[in-house]
Amino acid sequence: MTEKDIKLLWGRAGNRCAICRRELSQESRSANSSFTTGEQAHIVGERESAARGKSLLTDEERDGYHNRILLCPSHHTEIDKDENGFPIERLHYMKSVHELWVRETLGDSADVRALARQVAVTSIIDATVEMCRLQDWRSWTSFALAPDPRWDAAFCLVPFEFRQRVSAAIWPDEFGELKRSTTTLSILLLRAVNSFMEHADYADGKYIPIKFYKVRDPNPNYDRDVVRYRQWLNECYELIHEATCAANWFAEVVRRDINPMFFAGAGKFVIVDGPFSPGMTYRASIPEYSCEEKENLPDSLLKEIVEI
Repeated sequence: MTEKDIKLLWGRAGNRCAICRRELSQESRSANSSFTTGEQAHIVGERESAARGKSLLTDEERDGYHNRILLCPSHHTEIDKDENGFPIERLHYMKSVHELWVRETLGDSADVRALARQVAVTSIIDATVEMCRLQDWRSWTSFALAPDPRWDAAFCLVPFEFRQRVSAAIWPDEFGELKRSTTTLSILLLRAVNSFMEHADYADGKYIPIKFYKVRDPNPNYDRDVVRYRQWLNECYELIHEATCAANWFAEVVRRDINPMFFAGAGKFVIVDGPFSPGMTYRASIPEYSCEEKENLPDSLLKEIVEI
């Protein structure tokens, strides 16, 4: 599920089981931080072989808010064991009745404004995962950090759009660090793309470096241009490292303030440099900011933009 759908499910269910209406343990700032007492059950099964799994719904549609119902563990087990007693139509009806009961009975305590703020934030989190390719971070950065780096052409268009989206977002006061980490990531990813595009050319759906020291033959400034080329590559590599620091900071804040399961299985974002001679070896690392570095971000980056 996306973070937005999780918020909607928990918020509209009032943090209660849709069948027995037992309150599920829940932190006030996080509508999905406790997964031990509340379960985000599928209405149409997650797979064809699951309970109520026969459907034309896509995998994405099966995982969305409209195909989920919030239940306690006991009733989740019951609906999956008794398909005849809990068909798809009945579960949709039960979900609708429960959400109406929450609005009419718990309207004041459910705090609709708080839910709206959280949904706005989780929409940005979902956009960050998708637009920054967090699921494929190690893969795409390994190509960008190769001796002859390359960037997917379609991806090169995204950081500018992402930067605009983050700048225009409405950030509740209680999510200040999330705003700072996301803003930092948006700035550094855009810088990384812009830096690479200074000396890159399109070829077969990707951008590859222009080795400008070879443009002329003979090149009277060959040695100087080789140094410039290497400096440019190192700058591109450094920005990828910096962006990875920001990605790890972003994920850390999301796990702490929004969803403790966010990338919990995959772990921290790793980058792989190489291959290096001799032996064509590779080097893996987990770039992270120190506490002192976080305190100055993104202000130090925004200051640099103003000065430029």
